[in-house]
Amino acid sequence: MSLVPSRDAHTPSPSTYTRTIDPATTLDRGPQWLLTNGTGAYAMGTVGAVNAHRYHGLLIATHQPPVRRFAVLNQVAESLVSREDDNDDVLAFATCRFRNAQGDPIYAPDGHLHLQRFEKGASVAWHYAAGPVQFTRQLTLHWKMQTATVAYSITGLPTPMLLQIRPMFTLRDFHALMMQSDTPPFQVQTHRDGFVVQRGSAAATCLCPDMRFLDAPEWWYGMTYAGDAARGLDDHEDHFVAGRFEAEIPASESVSLAMTVHWGRRPEEDTTPTRRPYHPVPGIPPDDDDAPICHALAEAADDFVVDRNSARGNFTTVIAGYPWFADWGRDTFIALPGLLLCTDRFDEAARTLRVYADAIHQGLIPNRFDDYDDRAAHYNTVDASLWFARAAFAYVAIARDTAAWKTWLRDAVMQIIDAYVKGTPSDVEEADRIVVDEDGLVRAGSERTQWTWMDAARDGVVFTPRHGKAVEINALWCHVLIAAAMWSEGPDRRRLTSLAAKAGAAFAPCFWRRAVGYLADHVWTDATGTVRQSTALRPNQIFAASLEHVPLDLDQRQRVVDTVRCKLLTPFGLRTLSPDDLAYRGQYGTGWFERDAAYHQGTVWPWLIGPYAEAVMRADDFSNTSRRVAREALAPLLRQLQGDGLGQLHEIHDGDTPHRPAGCMAQAWSVAEVLRALLLTRAPCRGADGN
Repeated sequence: MSLVPSRDAHTPSPSTYTRTIDPATTLDRGPQWLLTNGTGAYAMGTVGAVNAHRYHGLLIATHQPPVRRFAVLNQVAESLVSREDDNDDVLAFATCRFRNAQGDPIYAPDGHLHLQRFEKGASVAWHYAAGPVQFTRQLTLHWKMQTATVAYSITGLPTPMLLQIRPMFTLRDFHALMMQSDTPPFQVQTHRDGFVVQRGSAAATCLCPDMRFLDAPEWWYGMTYAGDAARGLDDHEDHFVAGRFEAEIPASESVSLAMTVHWGRRPEEDTTPTRRPYHPVPGIPPDDDDAPICHALAEAADDFVVDRNSARGNFTTVIAGYPWFADWGRDTFIALPGLLLCTDRFDEAARTLRVYADAIHQGLIPNRFDDYDDRAAHYNTVDASLWFARAAFAYVAIARDTAAWKTWLRDAVMQIIDAYVKGTPSDVEEADRIVVDEDGLVRAGSERTQWTWMDAARDGVVFTPRHGKAVEINALWCHVLIAAAMWSEGPDRRRLTSLAAKAGAAFAPCFWRRAVGYLADHVWTDATGTVRQSTALRPNQIFAASLEHVPLDLDQRQRVVDTVRCKLLTPFGLRTLSPDDLAYRGQYGTGWFERDAAYHQGTVWPWLIGPYAEAVMRADDFSNTSRRVAREALAPLLRQLQGDGLGQLHEIHDGDTPHRPAGCMAQAWSVAEVLRALLLTRAPCRGADGN
């Protein structure tokens, strides 16, 4: 695996990732690749060209950007058929996974036997060789369009052959599976350049003007997905083939042709692919040693920044992770500084902040927007609003957009602060509300609720109850109050300063565990009225050492950093629980319940390396030594991105060695925090909170 950063001084070319294919080990067990188009639509699969998940496909389109996603073009089966009268040889260049009667996997056709090399840049390509025959399939997504083009290059035919291309469709919700017996049925309408395939209200247009289309519908039954099976999900479905494209390929000629698939009926607008914009990291010249990795991280960041179209207009938002997440409030504002501020994408940062500012309800920003109803939002988080406020301060400082602060951002931030002081939301039971206690600290939820980012629950079991006063919530609360006071004047400034002083004075007495020398994860009052400190060693305390405006002295910051380094740090991020804890789970596992049970009980989260690296530097006043230590902590994730990550970073890794990656194969805050932390090792103000 290699990263070739081909670029010039002005417009860097896409990073190129290549892998030589070993069909015995790669196929659907190899690394996954991702292409995006700025709308929430994407294409994803394995380097071995065998789909491993229901979420894999050559075009997953979005009906209402960035949500309501549909699997359109799942894959394509190509073959070359001999035209010799006495020879019926067939060369296949596709492979699907099936299952025999004994449950063992079967791979057919046998295109994988000819697959030599995979390449990912602005597009993805598979290179096949069968004797003298060279066959390349290249997939490109059209920027800001629900369109994909599959292009082919063929050389070295010793005799004339017939090229046959069978595009496979499901036209289903991308979370679902499709069977031949499902309704509504498929309908096909042919025309001169191809056909339209329709299933209910879902339709796709397939065009290939250089080939003739034969209306010969067929079904491919029992496709199985190894990745879904490993996650304990239903793992098989059927694919519909509307017919096949055919073209005579002469011997000893080089042939190039392309097939375009568009979500919806035949498009009237021009669907010529437009160049995907590149957003470089400012201040990194091409000859800088960090240029290749900053270039790769900036490209990875681009994948998550997408349109959000609604009745209120066109805005920007952040996809939390591919393939299955949409835009989540908490993820968006943890990631926003790294994705958008570190790359000077200030207009998009403002539009993203505006989406959520307009949706504030009772002092809360949405934890997430609904996947299917643009008008619906879910308000069930205590920290998303505080992350929003932190991102707002960073935006105003780095973009120097004081006008936005004066006209609408200040009102949004003050709505949040005032609602927390008053108590929010008002329509839930008193024990579950978010309130500022008498000591000035934030208390939220009960053992029934999951208000923080450690929110896994299944079958009525809350695996990590963190009700009461959570350490990172109150670290954020102190930071937000101080920053808000700095940006305010007159009575507001005096009131915010007073609130900050009260919370700051209570923070260490509430959370500091003197006997062990680090912070309690959360503090609550039990049924008897006794105040309890959690004894679980978790990474959430790192924010009390990484955020600038937190009432810990340098010695306390350093002790937190030392504890986290000793017990929680791994090459790929921080564990969510110390391995010494009896509740620790080192393997993410299979099945919904097992996965949710392990999600925050030892599983490693790469995004936490960002606050860890910042805390390392803050505890030593950004000394050269602390910057070196922070870079060493980032190095394994940088290698992962340039290696089997194929330009992306996963959502999670196992807590136990070798820390197998799991969850989403591309996670916004993983990329954002690595980029932000990397830039902090270069200059402490760049990519921080603008201070």
